[in-house]
Amino acid sequence: MKKILCATWIACATMNQAYAAHPLVTDDAGVQGEGRHQIEVNTDWSRQAGQSGHVGAFTYTYGVTDKLDLFANLPLTFQAKDGAGVGDYSLGAKWRYYDEEGLALAFKPEFFVPSGDAEKGLGNGKSGLGLTAIGSYETGPWTLHGNAGLRYNRYQLGSDDQSKRKLVWRASAATWYALSEQWRLVADTGLAQNQDKANRTWPAYALLGVIWSPNKSVDLDVGAKFGVNKAEVTRQFGVGVTLHY
Repeated sequence: MKKILCATWIACATMNQAYAAHPLVTDDAGVQGEGRHQIEVNTDWSRQAGQSGHVGAFTYTYGVTDKLDLFANLPLTFQAKDGAGVGDYSLGAKWRYYDEEGLALAFKPEFFVPSGDAEKGLGNGKSGLGLTAIGSYETGPWTLHGNAGLRYNRYQLGSDDQSKRKLVWRASAATWYALSEQWRLVADTGLAQNQDKANRTWPAYALLGVIWSPNKSVDLDVGAKFGVNKAEVTRQFGVGVTLHY
């Protein structure tokens, strides 16, 4: 039972992540620009069904052109000895194919590498694929974002293959409000299909946070996420830092 609860918590804490600007779950259509780099490091503490958890992530992004980014993401779990370790890292791209009059549209394909221990619930044990459609619209101090995504999973363990869905969808929306050039208030909400075949409750969340940019090279953030129903993490608090150069 302990292992099942651990795996459930890890799935709820990570299934909605699209490697957006922390603390957001919803990604934006922005790209780095040709020859530019971005490094994101963040960590989140959460609680669900009486179980506490601590996860983190490291993401590196490189701007190949002014419209195309390549990225690598490494998720980490810090918790009880039997549940700590590296998750399934991913390689992907973001292609911004439209950018006119404040509206930007992008696609983000992603390949998941089976680097996490499936026995601990840290990974699926087999490779997978993901695709996210992204839209962003900026007007004055407001910026709106929307995501619609699909993830195709394969499972090493027979028990996972029988109890979990192979194809899972998710949808989310977020807004940024610029108080100044340095401060942004952010809000995010979304839902996803439950990975557990036997559970028809769609995990849904709401999130509030703030991003402070002391200069053009550094973003510091803090955010709090709350589950709208019992299928989602009950509460989650996180901090992060992003470097641009």
